[in-house]
Amino acid sequence: MSDGEGHGLLNGTAKRNPRRWGNAKASKGALRSHLALDDADPDFGINFSVEALRHGDRGTMDIPSALHGAPESAEESRTQLDRLKRMAGFESQDFDPADNDVEREAAVHRTEGDYAKAETWKWVLAATIGATMGALAFCVDWGIDSLNNAKFSITAQHIRDSGGFWGPYLSYMGIGLGYALVAGSLVSFVEPLAGGSGIPEVKTYLNGVHIRGLLTIRTLAAKLLGIVFAIGAGVIAGKEGPFVHGGAIVGGGIGGLGSKTMTEFNGRWAVRLPRRWGGYFRNDADHRDFASIGTAAGVAAAFASPIGGVLFMIEDGVSFYSTSIFFRGFMATCIAVLTLHFLVELTEHPTQILHAHFGRYRDFGLYTDSLAFYGAKMFYYVWDVPLFMCMGAVGGLMGAGFCHFNVKITQLRHRFIPVRSPRKRLAEVLVLVLVTGTVWFLASYAAPCRDLPRPEDLTYLEASEDRNEEFYGGGGEDRPLEHFPSLWCPNGSYSTGGQLFFQPLSQSLRMVMHLGEPLPADRPAFYFHFGVLFSFFGLTYLFMIWTNGVGASTGMFVPALAIGATGGRIFGRLVTAIVKWGGSELPVSLTAYSVVGAAAYMGGATRMTLTTTVMVMETTGALQLIVPIMLTVFVSKIVGDHFGVGIDDTHIKLRGAPVLDEAALDAHQKMIADKLSVAELMTEGVTALPPLVPVAHLIEVLRSCNHQAFPVTPEVEHAAEVGGPWPLHGVILRSTLLRMLAHQLGLTPGDGSADGSAAGGQHAAADGE
Repeated sequence: MSDGEGHGLLNGTAKRNPRRWGNAKASKGALRSHLALDDADPDFGINFSVEALRHGDRGTMDIPSALHGAPESAEESRTQLDRLKRMAGFESQDFDPADNDVEREAAVHRTEGDYAKAETWKWVLAATIGATMGALAFCVDWGIDSLNNAKFSITAQHIRDSGGFWGPYLSYMGIGLGYALVAGSLVSFVEPLAGGSGIPEVKTYLNGVHIRGLLTIRTLAAKLLGIVFAIGAGVIAGKEGPFVHGGAIVGGGIGGLGSKTMTEFNGRWAVRLPRRWGGYFRNDADHRDFASIGTAAGVAAAFASPIGGVLFMIEDGVSFYSTSIFFRGFMATCIAVLTLHFLVELTEHPTQILHAHFGRYRDFGLYTDSLAFYGAKMFYYVWDVPLFMCMGAVGGLMGAGFCHFNVKITQLRHRFIPVRSPRKRLAEVLVLVLVTGTVWFLASYAAPCRDLPRPEDLTYLEASEDRNEEFYGGGGEDRPLEHFPSLWCPNGSYSTGGQLFFQPLSQSLRMVMHLGEPLPADRPAFYFHFGVLFSFFGLTYLFMIWTNGVGASTGMFVPALAIGATGGRIFGRLVTAIVKWGGSELPVSLTAYSVVGAAAYMGGATRMTLTTTVMVMETTGALQLIVPIMLTVFVSKIVGDHFGVGIDDTHIKLRGAPVLDEAALDAHQKMIADKLSVAELMTEGVTALPPLVPVAHLIEVLRSCNHQAFPVTPEVEHAAEVGGPWPLHGVILRSTLLRMLAHQLGLTPGDGSADGSAAGGQHAAADGE
């Protein structure tokens, strides 16, 4: 670990104990004493090993190997050391409240009415965040719907006019590659941080690690525009993940009522509203809280799942939970979903908005609630429960496999397609879209044709109340039979491959889960072609592994749900066959198996439990399946955790971000938290500043290191030496020093020259902090 990181840890400790005498002397403990080792040393594996820790002379006492949790091999040692080195590129957020004379003086003069006004603004801003995310979700859905309609309609028209393979294929791929060019360019040349889902980066930020450029307007624009064109291009991705990142940007920006990006762009005046218009919340802690609320609103708007959004914020987002954030996030999520539904109804029925029936649609529902008969179609028997748990185990294994192979691809990507090579990143996106589109088009072209269901059955299978169902499904070709495309098949038949492959991925997910729900119980159930189901399952899984982490804005929730739902339906078909083979006429709910399968794989890939359960229930209408979903997700998490962490935490570790696992959930982390002291990570000599410092010396110190905070002590030379106590007056941040220098604040008379000194008033504030 770098010397700078050691200072950062010391500074954080000093700030939390402002009136405590600092002791820079640290015992040469197990971890700290080995961090200086060179991993190129041929004796590295011997020096940094369990045996050295137990009997070596690096520590002040023998350390039992059962307690220290050290790497067991040279290879593991190099991996850990490499991760520690990568941590040097990150800086921490200042989430601690400022505690100094200036802040205390300002607080003393604040009235009770001012405090009440600030609390009121918190609720107003939370509601504004929700409404904004609802409006953005509508715009993104509208964009996806428009692009997909154009691509599929033009391709279908070529099929009807000339048939054959090459003409329709060239039009399909030409449009897809055009979309991919835009999606890839936004990430490669506009904002690299707009790539992927953004969830690992947002989790890193919410856990106290600063990532420059993560929450800017440019990132937001590239992110949301990128996901529109990426989904239109046909990549195996969904919009939900990027909405977590977008929500964090919107939440942080609205919470602070200002924009650093726009301030830097105009270069003349600060773009931020004054205090009387809500500009209260501009410290790191408030920014984190509003960003957390934004993530909840983003998930809620993307899934139309308000409770799922709140649970995502609690389970997978914030590490600083408070009741205040929970209540304001709760309000923001419901307003986000209400805004989305209102805008959809307003667009489709502008003159009848007051008569429109809200709440009829599920985000992953194929039919409206009045047509789907969820209570009659989603059921299970007691003997289904162990089968569901087996599906959870398979989902956990597949999720662990997805994480493992995606890590391998990500490592190759970092090696051969680095972020600093935008043209290579763009080329990968184009190749990915070309291969994905070709495979999906071939699957539609080569699949066998089937006779259409009987007209009386088609009435139920194609049941629809209005076009809103297509809007929520992500668009596609507007054809007479939405769920049974004819494509290259003769009249009276439909393409079995086109049902799933010649559709947007989100619509295919809805088809797999719900097609056939309106059919009466006395009519035969609808069955997809088994070969098409199996092909869709395997191909989506393989391409999801490749797509995750590519240089475009992509999310993995929809692909994960689609894989799980397809696998669940396949498993349900096998159960149905076994039941019939046993001579029973007992009906089996394929919809239930699809929904539970979707939850199983999503839980295995993400390791979320509450969020997955509630989100699947809200988006599919599967209230009757809440218990089996809970059990299935629980099993998938247990099995997946046996092989490692979820996909988001895996990518956090790949980046080397210094995010600690929660000790209460991990035995290894609990052991480390109990046995490892802060002294093991601290350097013994620190770069400190005196209470009164010449400006020239201050500038020299700032240029000579990248430390973000400095201890304040009159014994600067003693603090830089190894060993011995020294008085600690407080901590002053680099950002504070830079603002003082830029605005010439806290300078004594005559200190504007190079020989000037910072005034005592400034250091009195540092003393208190």
